[in-house]
Amino acid sequence: MKLSPLFLSLFVAGMLSAQTAPASHARRGDGMIQHLTATLNLTPDQQAQAKAIFKDSRQQAQALMPQLKQERQAMAAAVKSDNEAQIDQILQGNSQVNAQVRAIHAKARAKFYALLTPAQKATYDQNMKSRFAHMRNRAQNHAG
Repeated sequence: MKLSPLFLSLFVAGMLSAQTAPASHARRGDGMIQHLTATLNLTPDQQAQAKAIFKDSRQQAQALMPQLKQERQAMAAAVKSDNEAQIDQILQGNSQVNAQVRAIHAKARAKFYALLTPAQKATYDQNMKSRFAHMRNRAQNHAG
């Protein structure tokens, strides 16, 4: 199933806008580290490195939040005014910002993955495969 750029843009923007409070970032990041520790049996050193990697990633993505918020507001105005040219223009800019956010997160995952042992990588790969299969099934169920 191919998702529309508008859906992906709004989804990413919505996910990122939900992450505005620094305290919620810390809790969410700690929960993620706890989950990764439990599923991958991370060492204390790996946990510390993962926290630093993902904290840096969140800070980089946070810097793009004002731009995403502004684009969401502009999109809402363009939709209300039925301005298709403006919608196209906003989507082009939005796709660039979303690409930056995806790159930030992909680079963080790559750094984290490099920390893992071969056994941990195998477990991580299997978990991600299951996660993507679940997401694909949910998308298909909602589409049909």
